[in-house]
Amino acid sequence: MSESEDDPAPPPRGQDAPEVADPEVLPAVPAAEDESVAYQQRARLAEDRLAEVLNAYREFRQETEAYRERLTRQFQRKYEQRHEALLLKFIDVLDNFDRALEASQTAGDSLVEGLILVRTQLLTMLQDEGLERIPVVGLPFDPHVSEAVTTVPVDDPDQHHVVMQEMLRGYRIKGKIARASRVAIGEYTAEPVVEAPPPP
Repeated sequence: MSESEDDPAPPPRGQDAPEVADPEVLPAVPAAEDESVAYQQRARLAEDRLAEVLNAYREFRQETEAYRERLTRQFQRKYEQRHEALLLKFIDVLDNFDRALEASQTAGDSLVEGLILVRTQLLTMLQDEGLERIPVVGLPFDPHVSEAVTTVPVDDPDQHHVVMQEMLRGYRIKGKIARASRVAIGEYTAEPVVEAPPPP
């Protein structure tokens, strides 16, 4: 075999040699794809982590708000209990004023007028704080607002179980029964019918 047959002929002058792929450049495309996949995975992990943090924040905020509401309700209950206890003490003062007025009927007019004025001022102040008297006299007996301590015989059947006398005044505080009234209620008893004896 001749030398010209073994060696390839050189390219003609003025023409470039055909490009031969460099083996080191070929893996570049798969590497770019791997990088893109890795970036997407990191992005998904970051999104998942962000979602966890947001959920944890929402739960923490809900727990904080629930705790604040419980604390507010506790303070409100304590305030209302103290408020009611104070008003109940003033109710006792009102009772003493009423007893003093009843006992001072024989005293001078100026003393009675002074007691009435002080009692009126005190009652007005307590009413502004939510205290209200429970009207019961002349009304049907209501066990939810009154306590029957005695009965009074009545002649009219319409007065049966009607409050005839108030022994101790009852009061509400902001619509809630603070002290029930103590009352005497009417009791009607029909006279027994006496049958006429049969004719002889």
